[in-house]
Amino acid sequence: AAVFEEYLLDADEAINFGNWMWLSCSCFFYQYFRCYSPVAFPQKYDKQGAYVRHWLPQLARLPAKYIYEPWKAPIAVQKEAGCIIGVDYPKPIVDHQVVSKENMGKMA
Repeated sequence: AAVFEEYLLDADEAINFGNWMWLSCSCFFYQYFRCYSPVAFPQKYDKQGAYVRHWLPQLARLPAKYIYEPWKAPIAVQKEAGCIIGVDYPKPIVDHQVVSKENMGKMA
């Protein structure tokens, strides 16, 4: 969110934070089924993971197949990439597919 406040000429803090909460399906209108996935959305627009590779160098050597879900990479692939999930990069905190549905259900 901070990058938008820095670079947008007409940035509005309340609208910016509200939009991020809306798109994450963590508040507001629960019948809005277009919940952005941190996996599916970038897979569609950055198949090779250039953005992730730039900003998360510990994931840079992973094959594109695992760049958005590195915890699914077999241990041999993780070792070859020099990034062991849970050691060099954290394990997922939540399962997005599960919690996004739970959040929408809680707002119903």
